[in-house]
Amino acid sequence: DAIASMKMADQIKEMQESFSITTQTNLKEKLSQARFIGAFIKKYLFWEAGNSVLVLDQHAAQERIVFENLLKQLEESRVEVQNLLSPILIKLSPQELLVAQEAQERLEQFGFSNTMFDDETLAIHSHPQLIGDPALAVRYILAGEDIATCDNETLARRACRRSVMTGDKMTQTQAEYQREQLIKCKDPFTCPHGRPTIVEIPENSLDKQFLRK
Repeated sequence: DAIASMKMADQIKEMQESFSITTQTNLKEKLSQARFIGAFIKKYLFWEAGNSVLVLDQHAAQERIVFENLLKQLEESRVEVQNLLSPILIKLSPQELLVAQEAQERLEQFGFSNTMFDDETLAIHSHPQLIGDPALAVRYILAGEDIATCDNETLARRACRRSVMTGDKMTQTQAEYQREQLIKCKDPFTCPHGRPTIVEIPENSLDKQFLRK
């Protein structure tokens, strides 16, 4: 009957959540104990973990780290900012200009001190230290809707999109530091936009590719 079906659905949901937590815990343990074995095309980091290879997307991982740290600073009203000697000038489209006028105070709260340089150019005088490309971050923020009223999580997600390290060569020391920071995240295995940060390739999967028995 309907009640039995609802109970069954609840049980399945609980089992899935439990499996997900267990899987993430196991993967976190594997990553914490893994040995760094190299990098590929300044994009992927490889880690040896027992009978598996962990492939980490360094950009997706960095987005997750920056997103969670920036969100924490926003919620605690203590955004660490970088003041600029010369402003970053961003020429705005008519639509971006309308949004910027409505969202000036919200941008200030976010660490982007700003003024209008002229009728169509926004001048950024400071930005959150965690943001590597403030001009790009501002454009992503202005591309959204309801900037003045949207929550901190939404703004942080927009600001982090493509505005952190990508295509940089990482040394072993840098890779290991990134791993430590990622493990500390609440949700280390997806970037803020839903992409995975880590893929596990078991030995038997590689064996199948090489037709080994």
